Amino acid sequence: MLKRGYIILIAGGSLFVIGIALTVVYGIGMASTFLEETNVLDNVEIEPAESVNHTLEIDTIDRPVSVALHMESEVDSNIDTSNQSPSQRPIIEQFVVSPDGLVINKNQLSEYTQSDLLTTFKPETEGIYTLTLSNLGTERVTVGGFFGFLPISGEDGQVSLDAVIGVATGAIIFIIGAITLIAGTIIAILDRKRSRNITGHTFDWGR
Repeated sequence: MLKRGYIILIAGGSLFVIGIALTVVYGIGMASTFLEETNVLDNVEIEPAESVNHTLEIDTIDRPVSVALHMESEVDSNIDTSNQSPSQRPIIEQFVVSPDGLVINKNQLSEYTQSDLLTTFKPETEGIYTLTLSNLGTERVTVGGFFGFLPISGEDGQVSLDAVIGVATGAIIFIIGAITLIAGTIIAILDRKRSRNITGHTFDWGR
């Protein structure tokens, strides 16, 4: 007959494995959906007076599109730029063009004012949308981020947690399983020591 410590260990191990499985399965599914619906910008280098374009084909207008960007430059941040003109400072202009050729989203990033950007817009027509990043400064800059749909963005801009519920559930079960394993190990060790003590006393009494 299994002792309580080993029973707890088995239960904890089962929860541990189930938690990992749920996290991996739902995590891979969410990551796959993100990559399919999003254009990832991986450290895109832009020279002065140059522009780069990234396109995204949109086949639904029920969900908002997100643009998340982070800009870095090779300029030493300790250098005083107060005497520089705006055109000399590291600056990126971002804008999105609709399939109709209209600019529907426009922002600027500067390392000394706003180097991070998260903006959204609601597409009005289906088709190919173009994200353009233009370097208006005199230094080469590097931009990272993404352009597309967030997994948690639902219809009409409402936050949808359906995509992360599975991952969160798996993570919670994983944590419970890990705690149960630790508790089971401690109880199994204590029970084993107690069993040895009882056996030792029995032998002494028998003498």
